[in-house]
Amino acid sequence: MTLEQTGIDSTTLRRRLSRDEQKNSHKRRFERHATFIVTHLVIMNTSQHIAGVVDEISLGGMRFRPASKYLQRRDTETVSVSIDGRSFSGRIRASRPDGYGIELLDNMSDHTLEDILALGA
Repeated sequence: MTLEQTGIDSTTLRRRLSRDEQKNSHKRRFERHATFIVTHLVIMNTSQHIAGVVDEISLGGMRFRPASKYLQRRDTETVSVSIDGRSFSGRIRASRPDGYGIELLDNMSDHTLEDILALGA
């Protein structure tokens, strides 16, 4: 069934969606890149190591998917992720079913991002 068949004004819907996109445009400062890098995350205040995968990365952050079946809510935890001998410090900003959204404390350089993306290719 199309929007026209439901009687919903698609012009209004498109305008509302466009407005929502504009409001949220500030939330994504950096382009995200899909990758697959097996690594581990360390919760800094408990030194707990969690095995998993970085499946998305940008200059300002990454998404880490733990290998375990269950995800604990860890918003605002300070963490460190090691990739190819480099450590990246950050803070968990979102605990979602698809993983932890981590904002890096210091943005990585373009060159570092390119090196990491080459690993996950």
